[in-house]
Amino acid sequence: MDTLNMDIEPKRFQRILVGVDESEQGYFALTNAIHQAREDDSHLIIATILEMGDLSTIDAMHLDAIKAKREQLESNLEKYRKYAEERGVTNVEVVFDDGAKAGETLVEEIAPEVKADLIVVGAHSHRGFWRSIGSQAAYIARNASISTLIVRQ
Repeated sequence: MDTLNMDIEPKRFQRILVGVDESEQGYFALTNAIHQAREDDSHLIIATILEMGDLSTIDAMHLDAIKAKREQLESNLEKYRKYAEERGVTNVEVVFDDGAKAGETLVEEIAPEVKADLIVVGAHSHRGFWRSIGSQAAYIARNASISTLIVRQ
């Protein structure tokens, strides 16, 4: 049997992508991503996604409702940026996108675009962009080509 190489160093992440929504699990993911970014002195990318499925059929047909939801999410992203900076993360970026499914958008579009080497998300939520209760986090864990951290409260 081979001996364990005790000289292995933990991976230091350079670009951490965290997917947030308006749920408690989303906030918990953000807090853990901030911790990891401070630990590794990483660039932190905070992303949120407007899923059209979050809107009622009537709201989805009205551009004003979509615009208002988009403005709310973009405003929240700025609050998250400030929160991360107040906690010592020096390099913070925010990304807003829309898509059919948040997990797919994070893995297939945003992560490659921002050159992330870690994706952090909450395990699930009952509302917000992790609507399908865990399936988006599971999709990310199965399909991401980079490290993932699924945060549970």
